[in-house]
Amino acid sequence: MIPNIREVVDSLLGKSNLLFPNNKKAIGTQWFGLRQADYTKRCGCTPEEGTSEGSNCSRCFSTGYLFTDYLVKGYMWMGVLGTEFNSIPGVISTQQKNLVIQHDRIVNKFDFVLELDHDPATSKPRQPFQIVKIYRVQDSLPIRGDDSRVEFWKCSIEERNIEDGRPNDLGTGYKYKGNRSNVEPQ
Repeated sequence: MIPNIREVVDSLLGKSNLLFPNNKKAIGTQWFGLRQADYTKRCGCTPEEGTSEGSNCSRCFSTGYLFTDYLVKGYMWMGVLGTEFNSIPGVISTQQKNLVIQHDRIVNKFDFVLELDHDPATSKPRQPFQIVKIYRVQDSLPIRGDDSRVEFWKCSIEERNIEDGRPNDLGTGYKYKGNRSNVEPQ
C-alpha cells in the first residue's frame, strides 16, 4: 500500500505519527531561512544602468537587490537525479537537494534557502542566527490538498558558495570554500 503524500509530510513535520506506530518519531524537520529578493529595491552597489552587481557586497550578498529573510520549517533530503524525468538512472548529486516546506510562504525560483546552525537536541536555530550553507531555489512546485489548496511547497535547491553565489566544484575533488581560510593552523 502506497501512503498518501499528505500523511508522509504530516508525519515528517511532527503533526501526526500514522506512519510511525508505537509513538516513534520521524526523522523530523528543521528551521531554514527563506531569503526573498525585493526586485523593486536595488542595492547601492548596483549601477543605475546595467545589471552587474557588486562582487563582494555585504548588504545584498551579491544579488543586486535588497531582500527579506523569513524563518520557515521544512524537511530536506539529497537529490537523486536518476529518479527525475529523462535523466540517467543512478546518478546522485551532492549539490542538489529537495526541500518541502509549509505553505506559509510562496517560494519562487531564484530565492535563497539558508541552512541555519541549530541545536541538535531540540532542532531549534541558535540565536543569533548563523548561516551554515546557502542554497538557490532552481524550481518550486506547489503540493495541493483535497480541496485544491496549496498545503506544501516542494523545492529543488542547489548549494551555492557563500562568497560569490556560483555553484561549487563538482566531482570527488571537492574542497569546502568557506568564509574562513582553508589553510590549517601550524
